[in-house]
Amino acid sequence: MKVLLRTAALLAFMFAIIGIIKPLASNAQSRKMTVGQTGTNPGTSLFFVARKEKFFEKNGLDVNIIKSNTAAAVQAMLSGSMHMSTGSGAAAFTTATIEGAPPFVLVGSWVNVFPYKVMALKEIAKVEDLKGKTGHVGAPFGTIPDTALRFALTKLKLDPEKDVKLVQSANADPAAILAAMDKGDVQFGILTAPFDRVAERRGYRTLLALPELGIPWQQNGEWVQRSYLKSNRDNVVRFMRAISDAMKFYFQQKDKTIAHLTEFLGSNREDTEYSYQLFSQWTDRNPRPKVESIRTTLEAIKKNTPKASTADAASFIDTSIVDQLAKEGYYK
Repeated sequence: MKVLLRTAALLAFMFAIIGIIKPLASNAQSRKMTVGQTGTNPGTSLFFVARKEKFFEKNGLDVNIIKSNTAAAVQAMLSGSMHMSTGSGAAAFTTATIEGAPPFVLVGSWVNVFPYKVMALKEIAKVEDLKGKTGHVGAPFGTIPDTALRFALTKLKLDPEKDVKLVQSANADPAAILAAMDKGDVQFGILTAPFDRVAERRGYRTLLALPELGIPWQQNGEWVQRSYLKSNRDNVVRFMRAISDAMKFYFQQKDKTIAHLTEFLGSNREDTEYSYQLFSQWTDRNPRPKVESIRTTLEAIKKNTPKASTADAASFIDTSIVDQLAKEGYYK
């Protein structure tokens, strides 16, 4: 009888362990994420730093990163094949939401200015000289570089539809701008570091540094569907912890970060360090989403999306996750 009792107890214990293991395995499965990464510049690099330093694994995530652009990420997230977009700006997500898609929400943003320079041929000495010229946005129309350039031109009293001609790339490809300028097909383009430095070495002029305009602009952050945030909040929190670990590493581990960026950008160390220094000035240490940066986006898209004129900027942001991480001591 004692033997039977011990056997029964042992079996009960084993079944209890199995019962524990199965939910854990199921929970681990739920932590898999497919995430779109948009653009290639230091502002979109946090996912790469997180991957190199294994911050996703540290935070219990199995993340599949897919290179994308914001317009494609919107479609993928609506179809359910992608859960989040990282390093991304607001235009495509706010537009889709305003036009009736299930709403998207910004949960973190560490670059909140236009981190671009307008590069032009040497003979173009001032912004007014762009009239009648052709410019390259280096990405599909409707994505952030295109929106940023159009918005900047408008602010500087040039009509991007009438005063200039703009051309696009099928994918985000800053090198396409330089190639087109070298061929003489275009006379100006919008570039991020270090491609602006490459352009200067080829004899092109920095016509305008957009951060100097002092315009709040949501450039590089994390967007999710509100429904996914509601049903998978733990995944999003874990992802933002990994991104926040990468932010801390970015600012505190300069040499290692530059090594990672050199690989990510495909540039030499000198150009990478130049890019790092610029973005260190342009980024925020606390990635709490800002209402004013979304207001600028709504202003930028209202010509083609009239409903943006009356949209509530605050409805596109959720600060609760960054606020939670701030309490955990992530941002000091």
